[in-house]
Amino acid sequence: MPTRQLVRAYVDETGDRGISASASPYFSFAAVLIADEQEAAMRAAMSQLRRDLKVPPGKALHWKDHVKVFSRRQYVAKTLSQLSDIKIVYVIVEKAAIPAHAGMRQDQVIFYNFAAGIILERLLLAAGDWAGGARDVVVKFGHVRGFDHRTTCDYFKIKTHQGPHWVPWHLLCGQPTFEDQAKWDGLQAADQYAGMLSAAVRPDRFGGYEPAHLLAIRHQIRRTALGVSRNYGFKILGNEATFTSLPWWPQGGL
Repeated sequence: MPTRQLVRAYVDETGDRGISASASPYFSFAAVLIADEQEAAMRAAMSQLRRDLKVPPGKALHWKDHVKVFSRRQYVAKTLSQLSDIKIVYVIVEKAAIPAHAGMRQDQVIFYNFAAGIILERLLLAAGDWAGGARDVVVKFGHVRGFDHRTTCDYFKIKTHQGPHWVPWHLLCGQPTFEDQAKWDGLQAADQYAGMLSAAVRPDRFGGYEPAHLLAIRHQIRRTALGVSRNYGFKILGNEATFTSLPWWPQGGL
């Protein structure tokens, strides 16, 4: 059989895994999938952003540290929106909707690994549906400080053997790895896309939302041939009405 082309996937998170009143209302993964032949263009864009935003050499571009104000966020979104052969996948967990008896509510390891498994499924489905034919996918997650990712790797191995069967597990090239964000432009790009989502769905202290950046990259979100992103590029684990009732939510869906 001919060798399949490659797509590279980079995954970062936003929000925390806590359930307390002081914790974030959502925990989300943002994934950037980019065709291998377009990797250089993405890296060039990230290098330009680090230069223009005066990120110190050797440091990662972080949304929360370097992209705090609207003008910077607008510039980042505009720059990334111009990348081609790229798909964005979001998985967002609404903590208030987690059942009281669920292990996710009691154990942060279960919480993280379950959500990571959902995003991994979506990455493989995206690779299987890639324009021009299915591709193998290499997956890198941002390393979470203080978290034992060996448990995540073990969970992924269970999923690859037990299913669900409709996920093309054979497209996974090696095992996902957990990496230092500063070493990978793709992880820094995923951090930016995660920040755009957070700004859009989490109100500021005055109750306002900042959806402009997410809407600027809306065309990059994975969707069906009919243009539907729900359950494709935007997977909600929770109450859909929490998001579809947001004042900025597009009439036809994200």
